[in-house]
Amino acid sequence: MIDIATELLQAPTAVPGGFASLSPGVFHASTIVFPDVTSFLGRHKREDVAYSYGQNGTPTHFALAEKLAQLEGGGQTVLVPTGLAAAVMVNSLVLHTGEHVLLPASIYGPTLDATVQLFGKWGIEHTIYPNDAGAGIAAWCKQTTRLVWIESPGSDTMDMQDALAITTAAHAHGALVAMDNTWASPLGFRPLDVGIDFSVQSLTKYVGGHSDLLMGAVSTRDQQLHQRLRDTAELLGYYVSPDECFLALRGLPTMALRMERHFASALHIARRLELHPAVLHVHYPPLASDPGYPLWRRDYKLGSGTLSFELCQPGLEAVEAFVSALRYFKLGNSWGGVHSLVAIAPLRLTQTRWLIRLHVGVEDVEDLLQDLLRGLDAAETPGGVHTAG
Repeated sequence: MIDIATELLQAPTAVPGGFASLSPGVFHASTIVFPDVTSFLGRHKREDVAYSYGQNGTPTHFALAEKLAQLEGGGQTVLVPTGLAAAVMVNSLVLHTGEHVLLPASIYGPTLDATVQLFGKWGIEHTIYPNDAGAGIAAWCKQTTRLVWIESPGSDTMDMQDALAITTAAHAHGALVAMDNTWASPLGFRPLDVGIDFSVQSLTKYVGGHSDLLMGAVSTRDQQLHQRLRDTAELLGYYVSPDECFLALRGLPTMALRMERHFASALHIARRLELHPAVLHVHYPPLASDPGYPLWRRDYKLGSGTLSFELCQPGLEAVEAFVSALRYFKLGNSWGGVHSLVAIAPLRLTQTRWLIRLHVGVEDVEDLLQDLLRGLDAAETPGGVHTAG
């Protein structure tokens, strides 16, 4: 009979037969144990799940990766702590000193910053190319170009890109292609279906859907690239907690319903905004008047809840009046959750024109519309006295 101190350290009874839950289990682990020396020494050699250490994944981790790969239409997925970490991982895998990467003009700001400030000091050259380059991307490629990034629609201004044309031209040049597909998610567009090598998502947004987790993912259908992604994630020390994975798994069953609601409400609001006298431009590719509409209609099955617009009234005072009058759109620098949000950014690096970005949540669309109309009334007379009522 062993001492109680020893007994308390023994593994608990396995999950009993007959226990079937609709909610996935959450497995925490740092150390993984092995039955013998052979399996211990071979823990890194398997190409499947290969539990080897907590950092490399638990059953909760791999359950989410498998579901995301299904969402992408096949292939395999690697999880990382944030959407930005996903971009850094792809760059780290592909690029070597002296090589060149192409980024679209509307690339997510932190991705640009990381490429310039981190990879730049390591001898990686970058070039910003026009969003409408299409097949003309070939003219921007150099002999050392190894990677081309796509983001469509682009951050803030929602510029569309011809992903198929860019991918075809980049592959002809010998470059790999990565796409930040967070705006549409694979429900709206599947990058891997058009030959893109890396499909990148910030799971913080629509997959999580409740503004309570940070996570990113990279998916690919190339087995060798997948293994290299896993190796790169380990070298970078990337780790995703099982609790965060559980939250993402919780978000997936309602994702289609949420996206449909986000899209329907955002399109309704975009149509009303473009008719308002206080609004100069609305940026939303599913809107028929948007320059990116033909590409969106050709390639996409679903829109999302994120759009942007500009006020006729220039300057920050009108923007401040607009935001201050809002009740349901909270000021915050993210999107993709069930709550409606508003954020602002200078347009084209000026301080006279401002872009107002909306994330349309799942609240009643007429309540949201009235909220925005109240803000627009305030923006038209920014020096007046307004209430949020």
